[in-house]
Amino acid sequence: MALVGFPLWLPLAIVQNISWGRRGVSAGRRLSKVGLEYAGITLVLCLIFSINALRPAIVYTSRTFADEEFASNGTKHGVYALVPFGPLEQDLVGAANKKPLFVKPLEQRNRANDGFPRLFGTDDSGRDVFTRMVYGTRISITVGLVAVSIYLSIGCVVGALAGYFGGRLDMLISRIIEIVLLFPTFFLILTLVALIGPSIYVIMGVIGITGWPTVARLIRGEILKQRAADYVSAARALGFTHARVIFRHILPNSLSPALVAAPFGIASAIITEAGLSLLGFGVRPPAPSWGSVLRLGNGNYSYWWLVLMPSLAIFFTVTVFNLIGSGLRDAMDPRLRSTR
Repeated sequence: MALVGFPLWLPLAIVQNISWGRRGVSAGRRLSKVGLEYAGITLVLCLIFSINALRPAIVYTSRTFADEEFASNGTKHGVYALVPFGPLEQDLVGAANKKPLFVKPLEQRNRANDGFPRLFGTDDSGRDVFTRMVYGTRISITVGLVAVSIYLSIGCVVGALAGYFGGRLDMLISRIIEIVLLFPTFFLILTLVALIGPSIYVIMGVIGITGWPTVARLIRGEILKQRAADYVSAARALGFTHARVIFRHILPNSLSPALVAAPFGIASAIITEAGLSLLGFGVRPPAPSWGSVLRLGNGNYSYWWLVLMPSLAIFFTVTVFNLIGSGLRDAMDPRLRSTR
């Protein structure tokens, strides 16, 4: 519904932005207004299409074009992608637990896409491992990005308040940070999953809620250094509110430690999600994820491709994010910049 409402909202937001700009409305108020309008349009569309009479019918939901083409005796033809298999598409007849590059024999084919090779092999239900790896990438990256976004937002705000005001507020926030750091994230997720059930939202929420203390400490240290700068004294002398001084002047100049920590946090969240899925506490089956594919090969190592492929994907993804974090750290550290 957010995608459906976007073409409706965009021209309205552009016209209103121009009109409000001519009337002298500040950029912050303009941004908040158009953001609320977008949320309102999305909510209205959700309410409208929740009514069965207004919900459009999806006539192609139950159609399988690969079966139709095979049964048409050459009268119907389709153009397939490089990997023409679905993430939940099973084939228990001669295609279960097959090695990479497996191609189904001609006499066993019952679908038009059976002639394509299974690049990463198949699992115990005949599902294509490469397709499940591709779809599982969305889950792994989403968990990392959403969880890190949650605790970056919380950590930046809490750390900025502690560093700017200091005193008793700083002491109180510091004690709360120490308490939250005592919670083991992995076991807290296991406890909630046992009570609520496997859910990707539980994983993202717990990682986001328990990961902010590290960011808050980094931001607090930067704010303590920045609040003694001359531009902060000038902003206070001009009569700016505390909120404007913090979020418009000091915080933008103190975000570099949080930006450096973000890629490392994404890598850690991906590993956490894969570990939970490996134990059976991650996404609900049969949803594809790297950890769920790895779990299928955990019981029988003769199916080595079920262990090797997701392990390599996790390794390379985590390595890339760690390299990004190291690069950001080097780029934002003035002591490491070369001087001419």
